[in-house]
Amino acid sequence: MKKSSIALTCFFVIAACTTSISQATADYPTKPISLIVPLGAGGATDVVARVIAEKLSEKLGQPVVIENRPGAEGAMGVHAAAKAAPDGYTYVLGSSSTVAANYYLRKNLPFHPINDLAPVSTALKDFFNVLVINPNIPANNLKEFIALAKASPGKYNYGAATSGAKICMESFKTMAGVDLQMINYKSSPQALNDLIGGRLDIICEPVATALPNIAAGRLKAIGVTSPERVENAPELPTVSESGLPDFSFSAWVAVFSPANTPQAAIDKFSSALAVVLKDPETEQRIKAINAAPMVGNAEDLRQLLHTEMQRAEKIVRDANIQPE
Repeated sequence: MKKSSIALTCFFVIAACTTSISQATADYPTKPISLIVPLGAGGATDVVARVIAEKLSEKLGQPVVIENRPGAEGAMGVHAAAKAAPDGYTYVLGSSSTVAANYYLRKNLPFHPINDLAPVSTALKDFFNVLVINPNIPANNLKEFIALAKASPGKYNYGAATSGAKICMESFKTMAGVDLQMINYKSSPQALNDLIGGRLDIICEPVATALPNIAAGRLKAIGVTSPERVENAPELPTVSESGLPDFSFSAWVAVFSPANTPQAAIDKFSSALAVVLKDPETEQRIKAINAAPMVGNAEDLRQLLHTEMQRAEKIVRDANIQPE
């Protein structure tokens, strides 16, 4: 075959492939999308995921299906997303704990936060928690609980199902100068139920899931981890004002996809999520669980992840937390 014929054939092949890819991008998505939640059903992150997924399904014209993949403090779910086909149909709702902090808290993390994941979009900011204790513990506020814990080192325990909860409690232990025993859980609802049942003494729980139990008298709140009192429960004092000045702990939630996911798919998903987060109804439902929407693109998330990994490394080092 003449060189000119070969060149012409190659030209048409390349043109056909380019057209096919462009058409696939234009049609995306053409099937249901999986949004992995690396934590158990019923927790605050799961609640947020379902709010977002409902609106995203409407915007993208395809079902966005929630898959709960709890385990290893969120690492299993994130790993499932990292090893999925990079075709634009698998995403994970990662966070400052499940993506960034796990890198420093787990010895054999099966994925790399930067090399194995592609940033897609920021989603939530200022996800604050509250320190809650079992009502049978003879303490009514933060100072009294700290006094109890100091009087009996190692007697009291705390539960943690996520790296965020662990960092929150370990930071509290360091600043308060107390010795609390840690018990690992597969999901946050399990830890919450054990706290209510008296099998745990204290946990660092998202405000949204703690408030109903506080109101019902099943738990006692001793301090919110926000710098200022939260809007939905202004009667609850902060940890900072209750005896540990400058104590603050918050988390963010964002969307990641497997590395090498087509940028066109990422851009379309990110654009749709931005519209959803700006929707008044969505914003109201998110604020109802004491979180705030954080609209941002892939580059915003890339920078946020870099900053968060530096912050997590410092917290883990300062608190002398040993990787497991």
